[in-house]
Amino acid sequence: MKTTAKILVGLWLFGGIVALADDAATKAKLAAELEKAKASVSPSYKLAYKFAVGEEFRTKVVHLVTVETKIKGAEQTAKTRSVSHKVWKINKVEPNGNIVFEHRVEEVDMWQSVSGRPELRYNSTHDKQPPPGYEHVAESVGKTLATITMDPYGRVVARDNAQKQFNPGIGELTIPFPNQPVKPGNTWSIPEEVRVRLEDGTIKKVNTKQQYKLEKVEAGVATISVATTLLTPASDPKVMSQLVQRMQRGTIKFDLDAGRLIYKQMDLDESVVGFSGPESHMQYLARFTEEPVTAKAVQAPATTAQVEPAGETTK
Repeated sequence: MKTTAKILVGLWLFGGIVALADDAATKAKLAAELEKAKASVSPSYKLAYKFAVGEEFRTKVVHLVTVETKIKGAEQTAKTRSVSHKVWKINKVEPNGNIVFEHRVEEVDMWQSVSGRPELRYNSTHDKQPPPGYEHVAESVGKTLATITMDPYGRVVARDNAQKQFNPGIGELTIPFPNQPVKPGNTWSIPEEVRVRLEDGTIKKVNTKQQYKLEKVEAGVATISVATTLLTPASDPKVMSQLVQRMQRGTIKFDLDAGRLIYKQMDLDESVVGFSGPESHMQYLARFTEEPVTAKAVQAPATTAQVEPAGETTK
């Protein structure tokens, strides 16, 4: 404690020296040293999942998408909304901290609208027969999709798929964390390889990364920002039109003591010109949110009519 007090007093004195410095370069150098000194005494935090055997962790996922396209003067707007409830049933916590759980989607409520076509709706609770195109969703609801083993830091180390997978939203199943404590301002990244199909039918590999940053920790809640960055140059509009769904930016709130997600929001707002002719245009808007819910809340899910359209402000 005495050592920390001495350091803080030193920082205060050092800050006074910065204020008195006349030379701009000297001020900049001293300010940089001050920031380093502050960082050296700021606390570090361990970001890790914590679950107990037999526990069921439920979340509500809302995914909203609006895609507007214009090709040779013809305009089309496609909108989709989905509200789903997923659950992790914790089967085992291994001695090394790895968590084994079953992943299920218990209920879905989906809606789709495309210019010039009838709307499509499917609610797994009320509809006995899904509309065309939703059969694979209906077959998966309520069943174990996969048994997953992840380490405490959110890295999937094993996955046994039991059903044909469908993704009711954007974003990964888990949040990857560093395996060592981090301080506010620290960053980490996860590489990802995306495959896109070129006009001649060949496949091109595009490298991206998810860049995470611990922004702050308040009252035991970590706020983390995330953004996708392209590592492979992709100037071809046809390629970019396939990558727009990956260019995410968002915020995650994570409970450090409980070791689980509090809230996640990912947003997309991308525009591509020339993907299908020189005058073609695509505008892609999307929002993905996820937050914990109780089993009781799952029994009475929100309908798509209660969900805000993509692009509007939520939390």
